[in-house]
Amino acid sequence: MAAELKKLRFLPTPRWTLVVCLGLGAMGALIGLFQGSSRASTYVDAGEVLTGVGTIIGSIVLGVWIAGVEYGQNTMRRALAADPRRGRLFAAKVATAVVASLLLTLLVWAVSVVLLSLAASLNDASSPTRDLLTVSAKSFVANPIYAAIGCAVALLARSMAGGMTAMLALVFVLGTALTALPIGDISLGSALREIGRAIEGESGQEVGYAVRVILVWTVILLTAAWARFTRTDVT
Repeated sequence: MAAELKKLRFLPTPRWTLVVCLGLGAMGALIGLFQGSSRASTYVDAGEVLTGVGTIIGSIVLGVWIAGVEYGQNTMRRALAADPRRGRLFAAKVATAVVASLLLTLLVWAVSVVLLSLAASLNDASSPTRDLLTVSAKSFVANPIYAAIGCAVALLARSMAGGMTAMLALVFVLGTALTALPIGDISLGSALREIGRAIEGESGQEVGYAVRVILVWTVILLTAAWARFTRTDVT
């Protein structure tokens, strides 16, 4: 686990991911400031779109990178040679992905809430802070899940590029296709959005179903990644 945390600290990808996500949050505040709206909902929407989506993508990037960088740099064999306990390395990578996602989400949303609240104040709008904190809670639920699944997908693909492509397809392409199935909406994105609506107090009727969908996606992908990583040769 310590080695994984050192990678987060010293390698450039996590740092640049944070910079890009902070930039998106600042962009939302600037848009709200120059738009001059006196409605708090304008700043909440800006945070939800730019900061919310930005941290989702950032969490996916970090989750995939945690595992994919090993294959890209051909260091996975060396890591296993130093400590052959594959199950432990698998758990460390997934845990690091979740921790990295939570830290990214916390930092980016903290800055965004301050900047968006300041922009609202300068335009004499009512404070959006409370609503922004509610919206940020959705990110704290969804982003670690995206990060853990991203790590699992990268371990399945054994490639940074392959893992990233598969995750983006899973979130933005397959999710849309699954909504059309006659068995009901079983897409991961829809389930997480349903949880988000419950957090905002807009819904609660399908929360149980959404939780089951999320658990199924998470368990299946993590189990498949664990089986592939622990039972097959690392190339």
